Amino acid sequence: MPSSTPTAQQDSERVHRYTCTIHDGDGCDGHCHPDVATLISWYADDLAFVTEETPAATAEAFISQLGTAGSRLEDAGINGAEDLETAATYLNDAASLTGDAQAVLIDRARKLLNFVTDMVDEYRDMV
Repeated sequence: MPSSTPTAQQDSERVHRYTCTIHDGDGCDGHCHPDVATLISWYADDLAFVTEETPAATAEAFISQLGTAGSRLEDAGINGAEDLETAATYLNDAASLTGDAQAVLIDRARKLLNFVTDMVDEYRDMV
């Protein structure tokens, strides 16, 4: 009987949307260390659903929507919602930095945003 628990490779694909493995970079096209524009392209539509606004097109709008969505999802009792507000803080701080310091904060935000779509799907089921 097959196990319902995902294998490490299946989990890696779900989290990263690609077939590279976590941390080794094998087969990675740079998506493991995205810039803010990439995060916006991944999550703006989901956040816009929660905030009832037009999808963010700028870093400033995205950061604002992260905070608003985090608050609304938390009010709805969705686990992990507080991570959106933390990610917004990281991205806001990253905006004033460059180089490795900026990349570290964007990467921290990326990790916190891995489950945005799942949280928004749960929210959609509630409303």
